[in-house]
Amino acid sequence: MQKKHIITISGKPGSGKSSTADKVAELLSYTRHSSGDMVRTILKEKGMTLEKYNAEAEDDHDLDALVDERLRALRDMEDIVVDSRLGFYWLPESFKVYLDLDLSVATARIYKDTVSNSRRSGEDASSLDEVARMVEKRVSSERNRFKAMYNVDPYNRSHFDLIIDTSNHSPQTVALTVFDTYKQWLNTDTWKQVNSSVPLGYSFKNQY
Repeated sequence: MQKKHIITISGKPGSGKSSTADKVAELLSYTRHSSGDMVRTILKEKGMTLEKYNAEAEDDHDLDALVDERLRALRDMEDIVVDSRLGFYWLPESFKVYLDLDLSVATARIYKDTVSNSRRSGEDASSLDEVARMVEKRVSSERNRFKAMYNVDPYNRSHFDLIIDTSNHSPQTVALTVFDTYKQWLNTDTWKQVNSSVPLGYSFKNQY
């Protein structure tokens, strides 16, 4: 069976979705797309801040609908990597990857990132406790929003072909695990969900 050359990457906050998408796209020479970039484009078009967007998205689903429309438009493309919470839902033919980790690890990562990464504007890095509350609120909010809009839980692991716990993985081993497993998926008619929590220590050079 000919499969679509599309990878969608979802997962918990702080799990490394953006960096993984970058590295996987580089390994495969695919084009990278991101719902985060789509949101930033919409914010610029509407003259809104990320903080206002997040606040209004609770009740105003038109903003989410704009992003979802742009995601759906990717279905006819090939050789792409899509970093998006609902990429697996809008691109069901894709190889669907979920990056998991304990929320305490996510909190530490996000706190460190908010200090050094200006792209995370609108997120409060005043303390670890504040970031922990922010992460829990974000997960709960997204669950409620997407359940109400589409009856889908973006954090339900059963939706995905590959689950990687990134707690013990490096960005490099996460990307290589996606690469290797995706190559296997492309050549397999019947697929059983794969879970990876510890780096396997092999690279694409060994098999491909």
